[in-house]
Amino acid sequence: MCIRDRLSLSLCLALSLPPLFIALRFRALTEINGEEGVQLPDASLDITGGKFKEVYNSPAADGRSKQSQYGLSDFFWYLLAPAHAIHQEHLESKDVRYQITAALTRKLVAVKEERLIAIAIKHAEALFSADKLGSGSFDASRHTGSWDSGFLLGRSRDLFFPLFERMIFELVFEEEAMDDDENRVCCDSAENVLNAIKGTARREMNKRRELCDLLKAKLGQENSLNSKLDERIGQEEWALFLQGVFFTTGVVQLAEGMAHLAVALAQHPQVTEKLRNQPAGDSKYMGHVLAEALRVWPLFGIAHRITSDEIQVDDSDTVLPAGSVLCFNYPKYHMEGYEQPERFWPERWNKIKERNSSYMPFGPTNNRPCPGKRLSQIWMKAVTQVMIERVDLFSSAEHTRSLPCGGPVLMLPRTLKSGTDKLKPSSKMVQSVVRMAAPGLMYAMRGYMSVENFFTTTQQAVNELIMLRESKKLQLAQNYFLKQYKDEDLTEANKPCLSNQLYR
Repeated sequence: MCIRDRLSLSLCLALSLPPLFIALRFRALTEINGEEGVQLPDASLDITGGKFKEVYNSPAADGRSKQSQYGLSDFFWYLLAPAHAIHQEHLESKDVRYQITAALTRKLVAVKEERLIAIAIKHAEALFSADKLGSGSFDASRHTGSWDSGFLLGRSRDLFFPLFERMIFELVFEEEAMDDDENRVCCDSAENVLNAIKGTARREMNKRRELCDLLKAKLGQENSLNSKLDERIGQEEWALFLQGVFFTTGVVQLAEGMAHLAVALAQHPQVTEKLRNQPAGDSKYMGHVLAEALRVWPLFGIAHRITSDEIQVDDSDTVLPAGSVLCFNYPKYHMEGYEQPERFWPERWNKIKERNSSYMPFGPTNNRPCPGKRLSQIWMKAVTQVMIERVDLFSSAEHTRSLPCGGPVLMLPRTLKSGTDKLKPSSKMVQSVVRMAAPGLMYAMRGYMSVENFFTTTQQAVNELIMLRESKKLQLAQNYFLKQYKDEDLTEANKPCLSNQLYR
C-alpha cells in the first residue's frame, strides 16, 4: 500500500469513527436497560413524528430514576454524582422532594425578561472585551492569544463556561461578585461532569466535592437565597441541588448551546452578516437562528422515562408495557420530516412552525419540560448579539452534536461603532496577519481535528466501558430505591443519598 493510500485510509477512519461511535453509544444506552429498553423514534413500532410527541407527553411516561433492575438511571446517577439523588430532573414526580426543588427552580428563573437581558448583556460585554479576555485574565488563560494581541484561538466551550457560571451566580445569589477562584472551582466541576458524559474524561470527584464545599460555605453566609429554601431539606442537600441543577446542568446546557451557535456562525458567515444587519429590536431572525441551531444540534442526546402504566399508541397496534424504559433519541427525532435535515438553514423557519414540526429541544410540553427554556432562549439570544457585534469568528471544526472537540474557533476583535475598545497599532498588525492567514489556519485546524477525532473516539470508547462497569458495580439508583429507602415515603423530604460519594 502506497503512502497516499495509507493517508487516505487514515483520513477515512478518522472521519468515520466518530459517527460510528455515536450510533453504538445510543444503542448501548438503550440495551443497558435489558429487554425493557425501547429507543424512540422507531418506524417499526410506528412511533415517529407526532406519535413520538404523543408517547413522550403521555402521563404514563412519568418515571425518572426508579427502575426494576440496573439500567440507564444508574449510569446517569453515576455521571452526575454527588448531586444525583437531589437532582430535580431525576426525582420522581410524586416525591415531595421534587415538588420542593421544582418550586425553588421556578421561583429563581421567574425573573422579568428585562432583568435577564440586562444580566446577559452586562456579562457578555465584559467577556468580549479586554476586561475578561485581556492578557493575564482567567478567561484569556483558557485560550491562545488575548484581546490585547488582536486574536484568540481556543475552544468555544471554554469561552462560555466561565461566562454562564458568573451569570448563574448572579441569578441564584443576586450578587454580581464572583471571583476567579470561585469561577475556576465551578468550571472545573461542571466541565468534568460534561466530559464524563461525553466519555472524553473520567469522573474526578475531588473537583466536584470542591464545588459542593463552595456552595455549602455560601449557604452558611447571609444571602438572599437562604430565605427561599425549604427547611425540610438540609443545607448540604441544598448545596448539592444547586450544584447539580444550576451550576452544572444549567451551565453545561447553556455553554454547549452557545458553543454550537459560535461554530455555526463561524462556518456560515452569511448568517452572521444577516443577523448584524437586522433592524434594531427585530429579533425574529435571531429566533430562527437559535431554533435551527437547537434543531440540528439539540442540547439533549438521549433522555429516558420509565412507564408506570402501559401506553396504547393512537391509531396503531403498538402497546408499550408498564415498566418500559423509553429512550428518546433527540438528534434522530430532530431529523424527521425536514427538507435537507442535516443542513443549518435558519430560513426554513419562515415556512414552518415549531409546534407542527419534529422539534422538541426543551422536552415535552405536557410532561415536565425543561424549566430553563425561557431563560435559556433569552440569554442565548442576548449573548449571541453581543458576540457578533464584538468579534469575527472562524472555524473549520467538524460540527457534530456531541462536539467532543469543544468547538474550536478563531476570534478576531472588531472595532466597535462607538470607537471604544480600540486595538493598539501592533495588535492591529498582528490581527491583519492572522486574518490573511485565516484560510490556511482553518485548513490546518481541519487536518489536526481529523487526527484528534480519531484518538478522542478511541478515548471515549475506553472511558465509557470503564465507567459503565463502575456504574454497574455501584448501582447508585438501585441502592437508593431498593436498599436505602426500600419502604419509601414520598412525603418525606429528608432522604439524602447515603452513597453519594461526597466523602470518598
